[in-house]
Amino acid sequence: MFAAAGVTAAGLAACSSGSSSSTPAATSGQGPEKTTVTVDIVDAADSAPLWIAIKDGFFKQQGLTVKLNYLAATVAAFPGQAAHTVDFAIQPEVNTFSETGKNPGLGLRIVAEDELTSPNTNVIMVSKNSSIKSPAGLKGKVVGFPSPGVSAASLALDEQLEGYGLTAKDYTDDPVGFPAMTGELARGTIDATFSIEPFITIMETSTGAHELMDLMTGPMANFPIMGWTTTAWEEQHYPRTVAAFQRAIEEGQQAAASNTTLVRQILPENIKTLTPKLANIMPLQTYVTTLSETSMQRVATIMEQFGTLPPSFKVQPLIIPLPAGA
Repeated sequence: MFAAAGVTAAGLAACSSGSSSSTPAATSGQGPEKTTVTVDIVDAADSAPLWIAIKDGFFKQQGLTVKLNYLAATVAAFPGQAAHTVDFAIQPEVNTFSETGKNPGLGLRIVAEDELTSPNTNVIMVSKNSSIKSPAGLKGKVVGFPSPGVSAASLALDEQLEGYGLTAKDYTDDPVGFPAMTGELARGTIDATFSIEPFITIMETSTGAHELMDLMTGPMANFPIMGWTTTAWEEQHYPRTVAAFQRAIEEGQQAAASNTTLVRQILPENIKTLTPKLANIMPLQTYVTTLSETSMQRVATIMEQFGTLPPSFKVQPLIIPLPAGA
């Protein structure tokens, strides 16, 4: 089952894989300032590098125990980060930049990139017997989204709808959240919905829903979609903890990027509604092993074009460079 926002689950590091690229805290002479960190994540394929890093002992090698907090939508992480009860969170880069523009005092920082979009991993879904046959049919319809406000989903949809002469004013957005999307679409409460994996495959196999359009094509192809975040406060008070997290998550990213079989194994172990059979056929995003200012600035530039960020927004001040050993 999907956990509601705020429900926690302990994710303790298991046996180490013995990766030679890690830098164990013991060898540095100074371990992390705190040994348990809370990380906000979602029950989706986005979180695979973190699950791998926990299971393969990458966090344990860095002297960290990870406590997982599952959210229905990533924006729910912001209050916890502001209150310093959440140390790290997975977050769409669009959300990170949007929140920074609205609330710079939160001091969001990016410690690692997670993934780029791949074909058929960020889509608009319609029900089995939907009368909507093309993107133009979304005019006047209700479209489900994971959260309110600007998001990678809404940005991508608006970009694609330009080709059909439509704008965001031509449809009604409904922030139903990922866990509720399948049921809401099947019941007809919403006419269409944005979705990601594994929800796309689950919708297709359980209700007969089908893809109306792939959002990440054309100018949105290979779009930087997710990243791992902390805050400037966390960096100031726990710099060695932040560095330890970066080293561990980068190992997880490298493992996910280089071994899709490992990803497909870890997903059904952590997403209870996903069977191993479905995990083996669902498309995957492209996991990232770098921390690229150029890549992330591309997100900000497109946001500026749609008026969701002020002109000349720079992402460089938000990036915490990777430490030695990452």
